[in-house]
Amino acid sequence: MPSDSHTADAGKDGAQEPVTLGDRFEILPSQSIPALDGVAGPAFAARAVRGRKAECFAIICSGQLPPRIDATTMLLTIDNPGLIRFLDQGVIPWGPDGSRRLAMVFERPLGRRLRATLDAVADPMPEDQIQRTVMHSLVPVLKELAGRGITHGSIRPTNLFLREGGGGTGLSFGECASTPPGIGQPAVFETIERAMSEPAGRGTGSPADDLFAFAVTLMFLAFGRNPVQDLDDEALLAARIERGTYAALVGGVRIPTNLIEPLRGLLIDDPKQRWGLNQLDLWISGRRLSPKQAQLLKRASRPLEFAGQDCWHCRGLARLLVRNGGAAAILIDNGELDRWLRRGLSEDVLAESVALAADGTVGGAGKTVIDRKVARVAMTLDPSAPIRYRDKSVMPDGLAVALADAFLRRDGVQPLAEIVAWQLPAFWAGIQAEGGAELVPMVQAFDTLRGLLEKAGTGFGIERVLYEMNPYLHCLSPIVIDYRATSAAELLTALEAAAGRRDRTRDPFDRHIIAFIASRHRHLDDALFILLTTSADPVRTIAAMLTILADIQSRFAVGPLPALCQWLSTLMEPAFMRFHNRPHREIARRQVEKAATDGKLVTLLRCIDDPEAISKDATGFAAARRKHKAIVNETEKLRDIISKPDEITETTGRQVAAIIACVVGVLVAAVLCLMFLVK
Repeated sequence: MPSDSHTADAGKDGAQEPVTLGDRFEILPSQSIPALDGVAGPAFAARAVRGRKAECFAIICSGQLPPRIDATTMLLTIDNPGLIRFLDQGVIPWGPDGSRRLAMVFERPLGRRLRATLDAVADPMPEDQIQRTVMHSLVPVLKELAGRGITHGSIRPTNLFLREGGGGTGLSFGECASTPPGIGQPAVFETIERAMSEPAGRGTGSPADDLFAFAVTLMFLAFGRNPVQDLDDEALLAARIERGTYAALVGGVRIPTNLIEPLRGLLIDDPKQRWGLNQLDLWISGRRLSPKQAQLLKRASRPLEFAGQDCWHCRGLARLLVRNGGAAAILIDNGELDRWLRRGLSEDVLAESVALAADGTVGGAGKTVIDRKVARVAMTLDPSAPIRYRDKSVMPDGLAVALADAFLRRDGVQPLAEIVAWQLPAFWAGIQAEGGAELVPMVQAFDTLRGLLEKAGTGFGIERVLYEMNPYLHCLSPIVIDYRATSAAELLTALEAAAGRRDRTRDPFDRHIIAFIASRHRHLDDALFILLTTSADPVRTIAAMLTILADIQSRFAVGPLPALCQWLSTLMEPAFMRFHNRPHREIARRQVEKAATDGKLVTLLRCIDDPEAISKDATGFAAARRKHKAIVNETEKLRDIISKPDEITETTGRQVAAIIACVVGVLVAAVLCLMFLVK
């Protein structure tokens, strides 16, 4: 099971001087605090620059997990002793390589972590202490989080801290801001549906999910140990599906009598029957309730043998189908699944729905059709389960984080892209028994994403979907990933820093950067992004690139960017060659060199995209072409004449004879005139 300790050592070998976060806190790289390390990264001591006297610590996020930024604004407003207070966040330089990391500052807990690991064995906590210390300390926090619409997502014994001093003892929840809900959370603390999902694909969750994790935490404390430490996640999930979570976790262990009622109520697998905060509050105030007995899954009269196992209910079969796609397709197509549903489970309506789901897989070919068919059938058999496609298992609202996680880990993103392309989230929403109207915005959002995914050209595709789904995610381009740019303006600064590296790429643009700009800076025409494709005219490509960057620099008042301008100037040779006048080419080169020094992208753009200069060059070139054509025509005419010597001789002889005859005639006439006058 995952623990709260972080395996990466990011930042521990970095600079030892304090690092300033804004003007409020200083982080001390020389003072690591392993006891407070989290899933997102290691912990270091921090101190307030002014005002605050309480001790602080900071978690330096490793960058290998998507950050949880959406809830931090609300978390800043919570000041409850039952929750480690979140104080500030920001990106700071970290490490000798100049990379940047997201730092999150918290108020330091007054006591130690309640459990170092989930497998640690301790004395069982007395039931009166659980009620007095645990519930009275933490249930008010759950209420406040629920009232603000925040899911903690990391409730477990290893994320609880003793609160000592001040005349009393209590507990505090650990931080929940550095990772999205579900990441780092062991599957035993999740509902069955969320446990089926991969950690990054569990989604935001709800206060009900926090209550479930809280109940499992109470059970761990009451037992003094992990009651299912001998089972791996897969075996435990199978046991929970077969017997119910409460029975699977309790096993034969005796539970304190007073805790049976709340644990049974909070661990019911059916969310419609599970206790909420109101029921728990009533129980704490002394009113005893009678939770309903957990309803087990409907069992068939006879099992369906598949993949070497006997399947007695739909949920178990659905899990096996997605793991054995080829065999599952045969089972669906040969009618054996339909017969089992009708005869073994007496589910004629479900059988019809399964048939419709299988027949709805149009488009694609080969394995893609099989995977889609199996995914749709599995969802129909178990509607509340996550979307399971190939090796991916995600809740619809967890697809965004799962996609970011796949890119960060450089894992295959194609299955996630196909989930969007084949409209599986819309299919999932369509088979839900409840929440139809609430799911409409989600379906519309995925429909828009599908359009972006299928649109050709840079600025679109799966990278565009990534940034549209994760509005707080930094740009993941290898060129600038260590800078953690989260806005278009920050991206320019990141490119300026990248321009000074020796190992920089030829072009400052790639698919990630273009998609990031298209998502974060919506004032630009999509036609500009189309011009950035490699098949476009190189002059138009560099002009479009400069137009995009110059607009960002101007609109957000970004300072001079000389290194980036110099980087871009190395790509401008095709733009110089568009001018036919050689002296003007040299003038343009000198203008670009000067503009690059000034660091203004708009000036750089004007050097190669000056309409007046382009028009003048075109006019002069047209005149030169006409003059050249006239000279060529005259030359060709002379060549034609020279190529025919006999005609030249004959023509010239005639001309000479005519001239001589004229001269002789004139002389004869002159002589005759003189003779006539003399007489």
